[in-house]
Amino acid sequence: MIGEAHRLTPGYVARHVPPGSRLGTDIAVLDIAQDFLLAHLHEAGLFPDMVVFKGGTALRKFFAGTGGRFSTDLDLAAVDLEVDRKELAGLIAENATGRLGPFLFEAREIRNRWNLRVRSEFGSPSATMKLDVGPPCWLLPEKRPFVETPTQARYGFALPPIPIMRLEEILAEKIARLTRSATARDAADLVWACSTSPHSQFSSALVRRLAVLKVWVDNHGLGGAWRPALSPRLFDPEAWLAPRKRWDDEQIGLLGHPPPALADLERSLVACYGWLRDLTEDEARWAAADPGSKGEVIAAIRALEGGALADAHLY
Repeated sequence: MIGEAHRLTPGYVARHVPPGSRLGTDIAVLDIAQDFLLAHLHEAGLFPDMVVFKGGTALRKFFAGTGGRFSTDLDLAAVDLEVDRKELAGLIAENATGRLGPFLFEAREIRNRWNLRVRSEFGSPSATMKLDVGPPCWLLPEKRPFVETPTQARYGFALPPIPIMRLEEILAEKIARLTRSATARDAADLVWACSTSPHSQFSSALVRRLAVLKVWVDNHGLGGAWRPALSPRLFDPEAWLAPRKRWDDEQIGLLGHPPPALADLERSLVACYGWLRDLTEDEARWAAADPGSKGEVIAAIRALEGGALADAHLY
């Protein structure tokens, strides 16, 4: 049973917070509890049969480790294109409910979205873990081990490798989201990846192509599995790289250490991602988000290097 043999103490949980940080132990409780929960979901067979891990929390756990920002949400991608993702999210919430070692997880559905509250002898954070199950990955996922942290030695169990969305696709999804919003946490993750070896060796050409295609899908949806995003915009590299009137710093000030100055973050983002201007002729056409490009977009998604949807029905 996950967590039965744990040797965590309040002192070890407190030391999980970076020295000199303004972050509280609540964040450490959430971060450690996520490890227990992910191991439990793997043991229950949800990884790799039903879902793949993605998003900011996956970036921290499997790429950045303690060098990355904390992240509270659990973002997953369904493995099966035809699965009812609402039912799948409910199944995951059901499996997540209960006690794992020192942590008690309680699932609650709020406005059609599952939230997981954590209670423990080390504290009961007011923040919850939002659970989201999205459509399948466009690239074949990769199985990765957790980045090691000193606290893991007290868990009493070995953390298993987990199937993760490819780094290029994680970054492309963040670039696409920054097309329609100004979320500082996404900008921070993008800057971290671009400036941290060996992860900075990602394929910029693949990231750019994925981002352009994902923005097209944000505008029009695709195949029933991908719905149009709220307030979508075209992919205009100059607008994307231009100064933003206001950054939404929700979470980054609470979860980053040290929290970045937003002006510095914006300058770093522009310096790191200037190659988004280097659109190919095809990418420039798709960036206009013309609905008449649907056939080309589907063909491009199917033809992606390392793609996972070569034979998928996307119309």
